[in-house]
Amino acid sequence: MKSYYEILGVKEDATQEEIKSAYRKLAKRYHPDSQDDDPAAKARFQEISEAYAALSDPELRRKYDYMGHEAYQRSNNHTTDPEPEDGHCGACDLGRKKEEEGPPPKSIRMAVHLTLEETLREVVKPVSFSTREKCPRCQGDDADIEFVECPVCEGKGRRVQFESSWGYKTRREVFCNTCRGKGKIPKEVCPECHGLGYQEKKWEFEVRVPAGSYDRQYFFLEDIACCEKEEIDRIACEDKNLIVVVLLDEHPRFQRKGYHLYTTTEVDYTTLVLGGRVRLPTIEGDVWYTIPEGTQMNERIRLVNRGLVRPKKMGGRGDQYVALNMKIPKDLTERQKQALRAFRQTLLEE
Repeated sequence: MKSYYEILGVKEDATQEEIKSAYRKLAKRYHPDSQDDDPAAKARFQEISEAYAALSDPELRRKYDYMGHEAYQRSNNHTTDPEPEDGHCGACDLGRKKEEEGPPPKSIRMAVHLTLEETLREVVKPVSFSTREKCPRCQGDDADIEFVECPVCEGKGRRVQFESSWGYKTRREVFCNTCRGKGKIPKEVCPECHGLGYQEKKWEFEVRVPAGSYDRQYFFLEDIACCEKEEIDRIACEDKNLIVVVLLDEHPRFQRKGYHLYTTTEVDYTTLVLGGRVRLPTIEGDVWYTIPEGTQMNERIRLVNRGLVRPKKMGGRGDQYVALNMKIPKDLTERQKQALRAFRQTLLEE
């Protein structure tokens, strides 16, 4: 039985960066979206993900190294389920359902919003996220700063809080927000970070989202960023993956249900009765469609493969459904009214 290190192809003294790099290469190669539902690749992907879930967490890695492979798996119930549910990967919590696939753990996630139309073509979009960096002035807790006892908790790190309920008072200790549980505060508050010890830094990038993207699909930032990889490497984010998640905006005309789209359009009365060509809206533009005689109001037309792009493992696109509403004309001329009265009379005579 292979160890987690052998599964990822790294040495037992590999750094976290080496483990992350190995996982990403293997995950891209065996990801279900690129394997056309190959069972062997799917099993390999779950194996890789399980290994990364254990080795990417320092605490779990120490536990794994101490217990050994088989004992660790038994302790985590990994061997009791011969057919684990088909989540995105072991690193995303084993047992997730297919619909709940998501990015790997320990991720910094940023959203990129697309319109339904933009899913069909490559688009460049801005993304941003924030990281915490030590205050350049006081260097956080590492600086040689004089501290004094916290006046709120009196150095305990927890403060007393009283609560009243039904005429009774209860006393309990809660976390002290003033000193953040440390029991002491700087004698002088840093004017740069206001005593927090860190500053928020905002990072902004442009990403090139490929055509055929779908809702909640994710990418590693370095794979789709418009900048050089060296610029991304400057970000101090420890062992965390930088992930871009696709989110689809609501559309004023189309309603999404899974990968299918639903909408309505108006058709005049005579075309419903006599049949003819009608213009139907799609996210690729209007298309012409011929309806038969006697088409009923609210009848639904199905346009195959006119919906949203599905993941590669599912293939193709969803469908679009268009409900036909009858358009009632206003401000008819007298001649038109007479024609309608004559038509109504013919119906009554039958």
